[in-house]
Amino acid sequence: MVKQLIRMAALAIVIAASSAAGAQTLRMWGPEQITEPLIAELWNGIKAEFEAANPGVKVEFIPPTGTISNGAVQAAIQSGVGPDVILTNSGIGRIAVVRNARQVVALTGEYEKRRWKDKIYPWLYSELQRQFGGEIYEVPDGLDALGIWYHKDMFAEQGWKIPATWKEFAALMQAMQTAGMQPLAIGPRTTGSAGHLFGNLLQAASGREAVGKALRGELAWDDRTMVAGAARLRDLVEAGFIQKRMAGLDLEGASRLWFSKRAAMFVAGPWFTANARKAGYDLANAGFAAMPSDLPGETVPTGGVGWSWLVPVNSRQPELALKWIDFILSDAVMRKRAQHVASTMLYPRELKGIEPPTLVLKEIFAVAAGGVGYNPSVYLPGSVLDTYFQVIQGLISAQISGEEGMKQIQAKMSEAK
Repeated sequence: MVKQLIRMAALAIVIAASSAAGAQTLRMWGPEQITEPLIAELWNGIKAEFEAANPGVKVEFIPPTGTISNGAVQAAIQSGVGPDVILTNSGIGRIAVVRNARQVVALTGEYEKRRWKDKIYPWLYSELQRQFGGEIYEVPDGLDALGIWYHKDMFAEQGWKIPATWKEFAALMQAMQTAGMQPLAIGPRTTGSAGHLFGNLLQAASGREAVGKALRGELAWDDRTMVAGAARLRDLVEAGFIQKRMAGLDLEGASRLWFSKRAAMFVAGPWFTANARKAGYDLANAGFAAMPSDLPGETVPTGGVGWSWLVPVNSRQPELALKWIDFILSDAVMRKRAQHVASTMLYPRELKGIEPPTLVLKEIFAVAAGGVGYNPSVYLPGSVLDTYFQVIQGLISAQISGEEGMKQIQAKMSEAK
């Protein structure tokens, strides 16, 4: 009897050891808002489905302490005990930072092997191929579509509407100011907020082709075509449509102006739905429109890759990380995310027959259906970004002219070549 118990105990130890050896843990960095109940509900559900489809696998979320922009991602990778797969804010300027530091794996071959190239928009795949000499280091998770948010009830009461041309838009802002309303709010101390508005103004004034050439170094930033957008921002400040004191506001402060209806319009993307929910703003009252342009066909949102998946070079579970990305790109998961109440972005391919959780998201999807332009904040080289955001601050605080600002950006672009 004693020998039998010993044998049973030994067998139990062997079984336990075998189970432990077979168990795998995937450490995932992101998303940033995982502590918010609705977002936690969505991601915990995705986690459970992945674990169910992969017996013996456990997914461990690592709540982010930041992004590539503030060095948190780089520090996590360097720690040696960091994540196996990362979801973070992206764009060529940010990806270049971790790519140049050799902290992330090139995923080029996986686009063919795993057919990822068929799971994103063709134009998006082409855009990724144009970067880093054809090597691809990211898998887009979400796209941005940046445009004008406005209060539907306020516009209805005043008889306002977002017009088709810039000339009419300027007249609308004058009408808002005459009615005692601040036309536009911006929080440039948060670099993203600064870039969202400025990118819209550049595109509306110069067009997508010109902005794209400037980002690729084929057109000087101080060319008169590009200076027009910077001059337009300074004109808005001089007219009082954007107040000089807003140079001291961050995204949260500027958002409060809009949520409290002390400002009529705000430039943001689909992610602003999360900010609105947190502030208790009624999203049924939010409207969205592209920034008006006098150039034919240029009244479209700016955008680019907003969030991407990366695999660190020191991932302990590289194959499992790729399997996770496969799962995230699956139709079932993408559709689930797009229709969940926590949805805050455009997805990297067209999803037919879905019903977005809020009307404003539906409007954003519709406005962006014909494509988006360039948000320079996610396309500029990392070494140029600080100057780019400083120029925006200088324009809003009326310390520099549009021409002076664009000369500063061009000087940094020349150094980055």
